Amino acid sequence: MTTLMINLPETGEQATEQTMFGGMPSAPAGQLDWPTCACCSGNMQFQGQLRNEADSTLLLVFMCQNDPGACEEWDANEGGNKVLVVPASDLQLVDPPEEGETVRATRYGATLVESAEPDYDKARQKWAEESGESPRRVLGQIGSEPSWLQDDETPECDACGKPMQLAAQLEEGPDHATEMNFGGGCAYVFRCDCTKPGLGKLLWQC
Repeated sequence: MTTLMINLPETGEQATEQTMFGGMPSAPAGQLDWPTCACCSGNMQFQGQLRNEADSTLLLVFMCQNDPGACEEWDANEGGNKVLVVPASDLQLVDPPEEGETVRATRYGATLVESAEPDYDKARQKWAEESGESPRRVLGQIGSEPSWLQDDETPECDACGKPMQLAAQLEEGPDHATEMNFGGGCAYVFRCDCTKPGLGKLLWQC
């Protein structure tokens, strides 16, 4: 079984506990300090938020886009990206800092579709064929196993040292005007179920 995320264009601009990409992040008051890049010290760009039903949290995904390619933003451990975990309650939109490439202007959501096909790539292609829609409308998958474009790069948790679990695999987006910059590839969002679940990790391959 594969849980696909399908592009939902109309979303509004309000704070939400749902999976969303672009625009401003949703977080409880005082729960989000906008992350900065460990390489260039600039403010990161908000990519999107992922709803984690298991514990009613949001995974907020950030990546440095101040000088793409210079800050190793594809690496899970070099500080060019960050995944923050916040409660999915009492939410408000968080205004971005004024300096840096901090938001993507187009906001879009995702609706979840279950596929009996366990392989993500096959599930994505089957959905496109059966729906008659572009495969770009598939924004990725929730959970399951990563479909690696290169070698397996599952990161280890900084707290417990164990391999982390895939929270989501992300495609760049529904069209060239609104896509995230994963070098033409896919991103992989991980988190751990250990006793210190405050941070996740992001990496991308192309």
